[in-house]
Amino acid sequence: SASLDLEPGVHRLLVKTIGDPQLDHPWSISARIIPPETGLHLKITTSPEHPLELAQILDAPRPTEISLSADGQLAAITLQRVIPGTDDAENWIEVRRTGDGSSYRSYRGLELDSIRWAPAGNRFSYVTRGTGDQAKFSQLWIADLDSGETVPILERVERLGSHLWSTDGESLIFEITEEPPKDEIGIQRLEGLQDRRKGWRNRGYIYQVMITGGTRRRLTAGRLSTSPGSVSPDGSQLLFFRNPDDYRNRPYVSDELFLLDLDDLKIEPVHRGSWINDAIWSPDGRRLLVLGGPGAFDGIGRSTTGNDFPNNYDGQLYLMDLKTLKVETLSRDFDPSVTEMQWNPGDNRIYLRVYEGERVNLYRLDPGNGKFSRIDTPIAVVSEFSVAHDARILAWIGSSATRPPAVWVRKADREPVLLLEPASREYRHMKLGKVERFDFTNSRGLRIDGRVHFPPDFDPQRRYPAIVYYYGGTFPVSRSFGGRYPKNWWAGNGYLVYVPQPSGTIGYGQEFSALHVNAWGRYTSDDILEGVEAFLEAHPFVDPDRVGCIGASYGGFMTQFLLTKTERFAAGVSHAGISDLSSYWGEGYWGYLYSAVATAESFPWNRKELYVEQSPLFHADRIRTPLLLLHGTADVNVPPGESEQLYTALKLLDRPVEYVRIHGQDHHILKHDQRIVWSKTILAWFDKWLKDQPEWWDHLYPRVPEEEEE
Repeated sequence: SASLDLEPGVHRLLVKTIGDPQLDHPWSISARIIPPETGLHLKITTSPEHPLELAQILDAPRPTEISLSADGQLAAITLQRVIPGTDDAENWIEVRRTGDGSSYRSYRGLELDSIRWAPAGNRFSYVTRGTGDQAKFSQLWIADLDSGETVPILERVERLGSHLWSTDGESLIFEITEEPPKDEIGIQRLEGLQDRRKGWRNRGYIYQVMITGGTRRRLTAGRLSTSPGSVSPDGSQLLFFRNPDDYRNRPYVSDELFLLDLDDLKIEPVHRGSWINDAIWSPDGRRLLVLGGPGAFDGIGRSTTGNDFPNNYDGQLYLMDLKTLKVETLSRDFDPSVTEMQWNPGDNRIYLRVYEGERVNLYRLDPGNGKFSRIDTPIAVVSEFSVAHDARILAWIGSSATRPPAVWVRKADREPVLLLEPASREYRHMKLGKVERFDFTNSRGLRIDGRVHFPPDFDPQRRYPAIVYYYGGTFPVSRSFGGRYPKNWWAGNGYLVYVPQPSGTIGYGQEFSALHVNAWGRYTSDDILEGVEAFLEAHPFVDPDRVGCIGASYGGFMTQFLLTKTERFAAGVSHAGISDLSSYWGEGYWGYLYSAVATAESFPWNRKELYVEQSPLFHADRIRTPLLLLHGTADVNVPPGESEQLYTALKLLDRPVEYVRIHGQDHHILKHDQRIVWSKTILAWFDKWLKDQPEWWDHLYPRVPEEEEE
């Protein structure tokens, strides 16, 4: 016999027996598992089916990048998987035929990324990066599929950034980051607000390398960093960007567009303004397609009427004539929010990746008549896409709430075809519960979308605990698979998971997204609370006394804010949450920039009622719900002090609170072994308070004996 510590989830028990084949008598084996007398339920089965496991989300191979050859016949796909038993990830490139999905060639390496297919022929470039002491060094390679050769174009380059092909395929444009002289004394005079960030004094400059001969030349210099855009269709000019500080105007950083003549290196300024995210050439080289917020170009893309400020995270399209510099809006009345664009010279259509509610869809825009048409994809969330230059062939990476990431290809207007499903083996025995839409109309007459994740063996005769997950920070919680907050994994551990899309998120039109501005939880909290009541009424098998809530970043703020307003929840989790709007605004390196959108023209000195009344810290005495605070100690987005000060308040108030710090991690928990424990911590907290099962939490975080506390 043996004692086993079994965390909630699936465990595989292997029993071996050794017998003498010469002995002529029956031989049998049996095993018995005796649970402790705590009411814990153990189910023993020989079926290979199982709920989703955390290791599947973190370790299974997944596609991360895709690029199509010019004729669309080949697709280069970057894949990644965690090496078993380590914290390291392996990356490799699979080149596949788009016709039948068959493998053409593979390229492997620990740190391999940035696929860029040449504008013509069967060549593509990619980057390999060093690890450990060699992490700052990179190599830029060109793989020629016709000759079978793979040659380095740049070797041991320090701090290599992005790269792109010239129009004629004869050279590559690339970016290198240069570091300033080392500070030997340890005293620094700040050069501005962004100088608080580590590495801000690094400067990025643009270079060009000729493929034949390897000759290099520098294209940009100066006090400010420059980042490359794209090369004009005739190959004569490079579009590039700069972003100087501008403290007089929101968002306190300007967006500057320039054209660089690749012959004589003369620079022509094109535009200086705000709220611009990207720009690309039209196929005829006469115009620029610009992606920006509704406030770009003096607000010509704004469609809101009753709000003082639009939500400038709501991506809009603009068309700029390079001769006259006149700009027209293309998407003002298009409700989905644009996040990525490609203008294909083959059919002169603009291909878009957009947030549309809780989905991320692909659209095609005809610039001639301004008509948008949605492209059918058999998944809910497109994460990457590529369009072939010379043919109407489209490929993308995507997933759904119940389907792991895979690669799809679509030729002309035919039905999409599955090209590669890299984790099919790992997920072949996975058993998922259903995912159903759940919408309601709030007290202000707005429809609030949402969905519910069910346990795999859902029984409507049982009573279930529930977890409510939200963000609220202007982006929807998409229907993607897995992720940092894996709803399917929570559901697989016996919870119903309700995901509302409250007011202020993009993807539902500008009027809806503008509700995010200068609200800081005012509308969002009402939507969440009203949604929970509607959810409970529609799902009588959920125990209303066992409902927990969780959010991260702005969602972490929402958890804290909700708990100052209600005792509806039995437990809450706040990861990297904001407890004091003024300290986040001033101390968070990104705080004042985010507030330029979320708190437009509102500051601690002119809107005290906003910065105080909407800050959970100033109402900490109202929080009585058990609260778990989580924070990375190296978070430069939301400083750890936001959790520290609320923890201090709640401890002094003698409220049920726990604080877990993840050392060395930033806003996202990326280190593999820490992410495992962090993920288990969240579920163990809910098990303790929503299932009355504290054993997992106590196993992760044993109590300090009282005599040691004294």
